Amino acid sequence: MKQALIIALVALAVLGGWLLISSTQRAGVAGREQVYAQEMQQLRSFFEDKPTQPHLPDHLYVLLEDGTGLFLHFDKPVGRDSQILWIGTLVPGKFCKADQERVAKAYGPGFVHFHQKFIPGSDPNAGHGGKGGEEGYWYRHIAVVNIPKGDMMAGTGVPWGPVKPGIDMNFMPTPAPQC
Repeated sequence: MKQALIIALVALAVLGGWLLISSTQRAGVAGREQVYAQEMQQLRSFFEDKPTQPHLPDHLYVLLEDGTGLFLHFDKPVGRDSQILWIGTLVPGKFCKADQERVAKAYGPGFVHFHQKFIPGSDPNAGHGGKGGEEGYWYRHIAVVNIPKGDMMAGTGVPWGPVKPGIDMNFMPTPAPQC
């Protein structure tokens, strides 16, 4: 009896898997897009913080209790994106060389980009670097795919490319001043 039950459960599992695969194949691209949309909604509900004002439209963030955070950086603004290019870490700090060195010593290499916390005006790109001593975040971008050399705003790559998966030491460096 026990063997028959196990055989029946295995048969049901195989049949269920076959039905799932065949229905996904019939659904084709639409099915994959629906799954992607559901997964993105789950990510958005977790990565919902906005550490910079205005918010960077091609990023999703989650801030941790200690003030550091994790982010996803997409090829286009979230909702019009087609892939994640970088994952990363951000650490609160000041735009000063000594603070960048503190972050590197505590968290490791790759924190080459600084973004102001409060950006004057409405253009989030205006927040790269800044005046010495401004508050913001040090970013470490870790590429998750090969990124070609191209136009970042057009979504065709990055001007400092090509980039291979791993820490992107060339991601828009913002040389910090002595403070």
